[in-house]
Amino acid sequence: MPLSNADANAPGITSPTPPEAAPTIAPEVPQSAPPALVYPEPLSPHDAEAYLDLHRESAWFESAGQWSTFRGPKAAEALNGLVTNDVTQLRPGEGQHAAALTPKGKLLCDMLIFRMDEETFMLTLLRTCAPQWLATARKYVNPRLAKVDDESEQWTTWMLYGAQASKAVASLGGADHTVEDLGDVMMQGLAEWKLWQHGLWNIGPTTVRLIRAPLMGSTPGFLIVADTRDADVVRTRLEKSVYRRATRAVWNVARVEGGRPAFGIDMDDNTIPQEANLDTLGAISFTKGCYTGQETVARIHFRGHVNRRLRGLLGASALPQHGHVMDATGKVVGDVRSTVMSPRLGPIAIAMLRREVQEGDTVIVEGTDGPITAEVRELPFSV
Repeated sequence: MPLSNADANAPGITSPTPPEAAPTIAPEVPQSAPPALVYPEPLSPHDAEAYLDLHRESAWFESAGQWSTFRGPKAAEALNGLVTNDVTQLRPGEGQHAAALTPKGKLLCDMLIFRMDEETFMLTLLRTCAPQWLATARKYVNPRLAKVDDESEQWTTWMLYGAQASKAVASLGGADHTVEDLGDVMMQGLAEWKLWQHGLWNIGPTTVRLIRAPLMGSTPGFLIVADTRDADVVRTRLEKSVYRRATRAVWNVARVEGGRPAFGIDMDDNTIPQEANLDTLGAISFTKGCYTGQETVARIHFRGHVNRRLRGLLGASALPQHGHVMDATGKVVGDVRSTVMSPRLGPIAIAMLRREVQEGDTVIVEGTDGPITAEVRELPFSV
């Protein structure tokens, strides 16, 4: 095994000496190739109709989230020490957006947290983040205070969003009901649910948990969480409804328009929460007690600022993911993260940009066939 430069200079290790002096040749350090530029595809005809449905009526989606639970006499305190938001302020039937951080204040994952009762919380997050979250929680939480369980196989989740989301949920109805005989009162009641409110609801002969979660900007909607044993009943009701099933491509367009970052695309384990706008998205409490990574987050909030953060780009043509973003002088000021072709706005993207770049500035995005001009927008996009 060849010795590194550090090994060769370390005490007790002697490099062999050749008979004649020879010039030293520095070993080649492998350089990782920059990621390829990836251009967004326009929505398919079916997805384009589903996108329109979101703004005219509603559409439904399969969810890729994974559920876990915190249960125990000190569940609130234990969970509070691991996440950025203040779960101790939640009452049963309420929820919030939060994130878990590394000790250095970088993102481990973001999540949605819902309080079931005084000793029980349910959490959902991306499946790709779940293993590291569960490992961290089990490492730092005393099982006598709270038990952390992976419940990914127990629950199946759908998302029903759109301008008429309350009507759409009501139309799924109970075992023998339709939206006509449920009446306006029930639809109005759902429309008046507060953000993050959740509770039990009937769909067909089964009971589900309904959650009003603001995951699509100003477009209202609900998560529908069913016991996996009842999943076929709920899925059948959705498939027989007048509402169109939409794909992840549609969700992604709506997510980007709404300015919601996705872990693994717009933010990762090198991202500070404020860089991903998690403070303005309501995922951080600056008044709660200590939690892992708090020092970095609090120092930025009270004494300084981040040097970069997520902003929107409105392109003259399709914007490639991973493309460098340059200012008028040619200086690199960021890179493109999520990128989509919006049926209403055209080519848009979420980009990580340096703080000196201002809303309304014109920037240049690296493209395969040459530079692409884009205008900087604040998130969410105005549509």
